[in-house]
Amino acid sequence: MNTPQKPRELSDHLAVVVRRRKPLIATLTAGIIVTILLAVLLPPHYQSAGTVLIEQQEMPTNLVQSTVTSFADERVQIISQRVMTTETLLDIIARYGLYPRERARDTREELLAQMRKDIGLKMISADVIDPRDGRPTSATIAFQVSYTSRSPDLAAKVANELVTLYLNENLTNRTQIAAQATDFLRSEGDRINKQIADLEARIEKFRQQNYQRLPGLTEVNMQLLDRDEQQLLEAQGKQNSLEEQRVFLEAQLAQLKPDSAIFSDTGERILSTRDRLKMLRSQLAQARARYAPDYPDVVTLQREVAGLEREVGDTPSITSDLQRELQEAQSQLADARKRYAPDYPDRVRLEREVASLQAQLATSTQTDSGHGAAPATGAATTGGTAIADGAAADGTELAPTDADNPAYVQIRAQLSATLADLKAQADEIAKLRAEADGYQRDLTLAPAVAKQYDDLTREYDNAQTQYQEIRAKQLQARTAQDLESNREGERFTLIDPPLTPEEPVSPNRKLILAAGSILSAALAAGVLWLLERFDTTIRTRGDLLQLIGVPPLALVPYIGTEWERAAARRRLRIAAGSAVASFCMVLLLIHLFYRPLDVLWFSLARRMGF
Repeated sequence: MNTPQKPRELSDHLAVVVRRRKPLIATLTAGIIVTILLAVLLPPHYQSAGTVLIEQQEMPTNLVQSTVTSFADERVQIISQRVMTTETLLDIIARYGLYPRERARDTREELLAQMRKDIGLKMISADVIDPRDGRPTSATIAFQVSYTSRSPDLAAKVANELVTLYLNENLTNRTQIAAQATDFLRSEGDRINKQIADLEARIEKFRQQNYQRLPGLTEVNMQLLDRDEQQLLEAQGKQNSLEEQRVFLEAQLAQLKPDSAIFSDTGERILSTRDRLKMLRSQLAQARARYAPDYPDVVTLQREVAGLEREVGDTPSITSDLQRELQEAQSQLADARKRYAPDYPDRVRLEREVASLQAQLATSTQTDSGHGAAPATGAATTGGTAIADGAAADGTELAPTDADNPAYVQIRAQLSATLADLKAQADEIAKLRAEADGYQRDLTLAPAVAKQYDDLTREYDNAQTQYQEIRAKQLQARTAQDLESNREGERFTLIDPPLTPEEPVSPNRKLILAAGSILSAALAAGVLWLLERFDTTIRTRGDLLQLIGVPPLALVPYIGTEWERAAARRRLRIAAGSAVASFCMVLLLIHLFYRPLDVLWFSLARRMGF
């Protein structure tokens, strides 16, 4: 039967270590050697970094407002993207001869990826108080640009180049933003100014086209309309009075003769040329009715009538007189035909008189058509009395006349003045009506004109307001541009320039040695556990007791041979050599990674007072 397994004690573990010392030392030595080789053979990488301080605008923002409104960390990231362009990185690689081996075997994308990996950007933040609301917040106050290379000189040169690019790009970016803002506001101001000029021209043209319909003239137009209507009523009343006066004067003029009555020394009335012509025509018609055409009295009367007609020269009046005499003769003939037989002397005489008058009228009509119709003089008669000798066709004026009757001349002059006043009054009424219609039309169109005018003026006022705002912003933008040009705004200041590094940042040889030593020890312990776990050899009394369950009677100690003793001495010499080599390796490591031995020796000697 099996006995319970006895827990291992420290002596048992030490015995295992002593018994397995060969694989333990071999594994530990191999791990340490590999660790030392890694720490020694890994190439060093040097890093050079420059720190840039983000200085806020010193001038109060309420005096000068910057055109750059983005946050510092956001702007740094934007600048970083502009710096990390393919063209810029390839130019730096070619200028400083970076990655000579990689350029021979890697693609351009791999080369750029390695370059971007070696460039470092670190934002430096601090807890500050927000001046706007007084709350604590985290703000970016600086950033660090670094470059890692196997050569410390190249690391410093490339880092300086990158820092310079960041500084220049920030200055260029801020100046460009300020200039773009100024140019935009200038172009916008020019556009609005042109719009204002166009609106002014439109408003002026609108005023000229609707100067009587503008909103400010509505009350004036109403007053003018009332005035014109009142004047129109007065003018119409005056026109009616003048019409009554014209009718009255024409009635008076119809009752007067143009010529005054002239009497001889014997008291006999002397007829006027026109009256004598009328009388001779009547006598000629009677003579033609009684006598033959070549009768001396007929011939004499014909000559006298022709002479008087040439003297009077009033063919339309002669024709009208002939027509009137013909009508009277025809009326008497009609009456005689009713009373007498065809051969009755009075009837025969009237028939000859009608025929003679018709012949004279035909001759007068042919003369009128041959010489052209003279202007109508209006010599109408009522019972042989002239009414308006020489009146014009439109009734507004009278033609000149040679009347010598003072009463006729006076009334005729009054009638002529009345007709002129009527014409002037008619013109005045037409003018007043046209003005009243214009004012009425202006008042009707005034609301629509007022709306259009208000729209134009409102658009003009808005454009003026926008122009003033743009001008103010343009002045601010120009001031901000001067602020950025003079570097008085927010700026990047290099407070810690990149220097040539004296110590590499990688690999961390001390960490490699420490980690390698620990891993080597762990590996040795693992190998020791595996060997012991799969080993079934019986070496001690406890192993035998655990195997058979019965205590042994006696134990025979191990008796070594001469060969084993020689092998032990040989292992001792190897251990001593290993110790010496390890000591030398330790000195080498101290010299390489801690401090040179000569410097360390002089330091120890100085401390000990030698």
